[in-house]
Amino acid sequence: MAVIASHLPEKFLPSGFLGVDIFFAISGFVVTASLLRQRRTQLLHLYLGFLARRIKRLMPALTLCVAVTSVVVLATDPFPRHSIQTGLAALFGFGNIVLFFFELDYFSPSSIFNAFTHTWSLGVEEQFYVVFPMFAWLFYYKLHSTSFQMLSRAMIVGGLVSVTLFAWLYSDHRAAAFFLMPARIWELGVGALVFLRPSHLRSARVQGVLRRLSPFALVGLLACFLVPEQHAMPATIVAVALTGLLLANEGDSLATRVMTLRPIVYVGRISYSLYLWHWPIIALGPIVLATTWRSSAVYVVATAIAAVISFHLVEKRLRFRTWTNRRAGDIALGLAGNLVVAVVLLLSMIRTDAVSESSTAAIHPPPYLPVIPSGKSHVLTCALDGGSRVFKPDTIENCTVAPKPGSGMPTIWTMGDSHSGHLQGMLYELHDRLGVGVHLVETPGWSFPFPAGKEFAPRKQVFSAISEQFKPGDIVLLARIYLTRSEQIEPLELRPWLYNVSRLAEDLAERGVNLVITGPPPIFPYDDIRECSLDERESCRLKRNTIAPQIHHVMEQLTSLESSNKNIAVFNIFDSVCPAGKEYCYPDNGSRFLYRDKDHFNSLGSRLLAEPFVDLLRSSGTLTPAK
Repeated sequence: MAVIASHLPEKFLPSGFLGVDIFFAISGFVVTASLLRQRRTQLLHLYLGFLARRIKRLMPALTLCVAVTSVVVLATDPFPRHSIQTGLAALFGFGNIVLFFFELDYFSPSSIFNAFTHTWSLGVEEQFYVVFPMFAWLFYYKLHSTSFQMLSRAMIVGGLVSVTLFAWLYSDHRAAAFFLMPARIWELGVGALVFLRPSHLRSARVQGVLRRLSPFALVGLLACFLVPEQHAMPATIVAVALTGLLLANEGDSLATRVMTLRPIVYVGRISYSLYLWHWPIIALGPIVLATTWRSSAVYVVATAIAAVISFHLVEKRLRFRTWTNRRAGDIALGLAGNLVVAVVLLLSMIRTDAVSESSTAAIHPPPYLPVIPSGKSHVLTCALDGGSRVFKPDTIENCTVAPKPGSGMPTIWTMGDSHSGHLQGMLYELHDRLGVGVHLVETPGWSFPFPAGKEFAPRKQVFSAISEQFKPGDIVLLARIYLTRSEQIEPLELRPWLYNVSRLAEDLAERGVNLVITGPPPIFPYDDIRECSLDERESCRLKRNTIAPQIHHVMEQLTSLESSNKNIAVFNIFDSVCPAGKEYCYPDNGSRFLYRDKDHFNSLGSRLLAEPFVDLLRSSGTLTPAK
């Protein structure tokens, strides 16, 4: 329930997501008990029996959820691919791996509207199921031990390595700390160690201490849900430790009596189905429902109904029913069923892509146009992120188009973070209309110029290569993010960057090259453009005066450069798309959307900037024939 409360639009519990970590600890206890209560047997028999029970416990409800949700996604989501890919991976225990790689890719859609984002935790748990039986067999069954001492020691060592990895990754590689099983296995290990604890830790004296501490542990656990999200890492460790303490309490206590109340027990029984269904309903609600129906109450009721149906008609019935006469057969049947579902969904996704591409583009124009003249993908060719997208020998050639012969026009050399990339449509429009040359390589997350000691190597390589091609009359176009994208929008600290821009302008002036800086676009209040509707334009509009002061503050700093650098001009994007006389800014023109997210234009929105941009160049004397 805490997880659901944290995912609702109001985010009732800031750290309610810790419910997943608590679940990991409980699952570690339950799974260890299930595994080690089996009679001594060979590894294969142990392994098959364990996996068969886990598949019958988890797979039917998951398969139903993925199948039904995918039908809704394909029917309603204009960009269904990432959801379907995640759902397909979740069927086979790899949802967390797919989500990890999505998270590394700047251009992946927001996980908020991925209908299967929540399946990352099932991936972690299922991967634990693959590893743990081998671990238990090596350190317990194979040794023919009468105690869990060796297994406990091995679990302690493994847990310490895992929690150390989690803490180390959390600051600089949070996606790995969040999604990957090695950084999460310590949480399941805490529950396992509680089951494995030696007899002297089960004594009446110890249980008496635990009984007195358990109410405080329960209160502390509930308090963890209220911890601000920025303290999630230590809160995670505390929450898992307190869960272990509560699991270790075997006697009667106030905490035990509270947790065994009938309503709480029932919620616990259907908790797996609640978890499965809550996220698809919350994620797809803004896409499927009209604005007036997008409420937490609707989401909670819909989740409860779906969970009760799933639990009683699928999860409960199939868990204890005989599937086949052999454990291997049960495993094969479960995997075969998921394979059939996966094939159907894959073919449906391919068909939907082919059928709906043009209809989607009619409402949501593509984020980027094909690179000219090659027709290659912009995000795979002209975006450098230091990861999979690297500087190549042909990067400059692929991402630069010369002025049209006889036009006498200069080349616009565009640099910056993702806010330079969203100008592609405008630049190509200028090339088509006026014949200007265009160069565009964006470096998401890295503005230019950068301060000393904080250089981004791919951008440095690009600049070194293109600066040799600058000609008098050419234009260097800089774009970057200026405002925080958080709920409370504030200007970023720009003074160091402005100093470097001024120095760059001086260097360019010596070569007769002009410099144009784009100002900030509006930042809309929605999380994803898919929650916006052309029929309910007011749902995503932005009241102009709520962001105008912050943008005005940025523009004052940018325009101050014009007085000290004669070759600098500033393009006021905000006033171009949201004129001062209007009360609201809109992410669409009434018939088509102009943005790909809350503050990046799509190719159409970018193209519409061409006219005011040309007006600026001409009025400032910046657009002059190249020499």
